Amino acid sequence: MDEPQVQETLSEEQSAQQVEGDLNAISEAIAKLTEERDQIQDQLVRTMADFQNYKKRQQAEQAMVRQYATESLVMTLLPALDNFSRAVGAAENGGSMESLLTGVKAIDKQLRFILEQQGVQPIVSVGQPFDANIHEAIGTIATDEYEADTVVEEVAAGYRMGEKVVRPATVRVSVKP
Repeated sequence: MDEPQVQETLSEEQSAQQVEGDLNAISEAIAKLTEERDQIQDQLVRTMADFQNYKKRQQAEQAMVRQYATESLVMTLLPALDNFSRAVGAAENGGSMESLLTGVKAIDKQLRFILEQQGVQPIVSVGQPFDANIHEAIGTIATDEYEADTVVEEVAAGYRMGEKVVRPATVRVSVKP
């Protein structure tokens, strides 16, 4: 073999070795990246499962809080229910209208106290300007006694808890005759 052919063969062997080395390096890099990707994907799946479990725990805790809150309210209402039962029994056994009225008034006071303990406050309506956020108008009354658009009669009381209106007051509003 002459010298140029030998150099060419050596050059081809060196190139082949370099290509093989490069391929090995690329294969190693691909294997490393694949392993990293698999670890990240596994971590993502675990994180998603943890989040789903967290959501389920939160929902269960919220359901328990609602149940306990309801149970607490029911427990505070039961004495008033007992008093109603006693009032009905007294009326059925010939109790006087005066004693029945006294009992019903006491129960009304007891229920209002329970609601107040729960943060429920009545909405003051009569004599106040009509406000669609806290009042529900069911009619009008022509009168000179009040300014126009003033609540003159409360048909059903409204209530709020803090700033939230639980039930708007059902009212009749003044108009000029």
